[in-house]
Amino acid sequence: MLLYPGAASCSSIFGTTAPATAPVVAAPVTLSPSPSPSPSPSPSPSPVPVTAPAPAPKPVTPAPAPAAPASGSFVATPGVTAQPGVLVSYSGPAANFPSSASWSSFAALWALNLPAFQYNDDSADIASIQAAISTVAGLTAGLVDPRLILAVIMQESSGNVHVPTTDNGVVNPGLMQSHDGVAYDPDHPAASILQMVKDGTLGTASGDGLLQLVRQYGNVYEACRAYNSGSVDAANLSDGITSTGSYVSDIANRLMGAKSG
Repeated sequence: MLLYPGAASCSSIFGTTAPATAPVVAAPVTLSPSPSPSPSPSPSPSPVPVTAPAPAPKPVTPAPAPAAPASGSFVATPGVTAQPGVLVSYSGPAANFPSSASWSSFAALWALNLPAFQYNDDSADIASIQAAISTVAGLTAGLVDPRLILAVIMQESSGNVHVPTTDNGVVNPGLMQSHDGVAYDPDHPAASILQMVKDGTLGTASGDGLLQLVRQYGNVYEACRAYNSGSVDAANLSDGITSTGSYVSDIANRLMGAKSG
């Protein structure tokens, strides 16, 4: 080793000279590639339970509604009760109108019309009307049904004992607007009520009542047509001639309990 003048060797400065250290060469490290992780199998989706569809409901075919009786036709059904508001337009001959076997009961018809009586009359007069109907019907040997008397009373006066007397050439007073009969007498209410029902049912000296007309025509519907108009077209009882065309149909509906007041 060459030393510059005046220069001390490293050994003189530090003592001994440290042996030269060979550089450490790191052994090459071979990196093994990490194995790619095997993809975890995706969990199979749980099967969705399949519910069998409910069977479609069978279509329900509604039962056909009973046909309303055609105008002028009716099939009698015994035991029919009052049906307020169910009106039928009857016409044609008497055979097209409901038989008495189809009429509502007297009790049902009385109850149906009671509000009209209560509107017009006091309780004593109402009791007298009911009693008079029963009494007078009993005088007809079964030819005039009490239900018919009640129906005519309601048709003619709405059950009002104070109904005015009409006069269109013939004087028609009282509950049944009879032919020249009596009117209500407030001094003798019960007696005058009984006489009003007699006049309309049994007739007066001036004109026929329901009893004579039923005997003459043989059925209540032609009798009612004659009671209202004085003459009868047997082929069409809705022909009022010069009177109320619907009169007989109205009576039929009252008897069936379909019309009140």
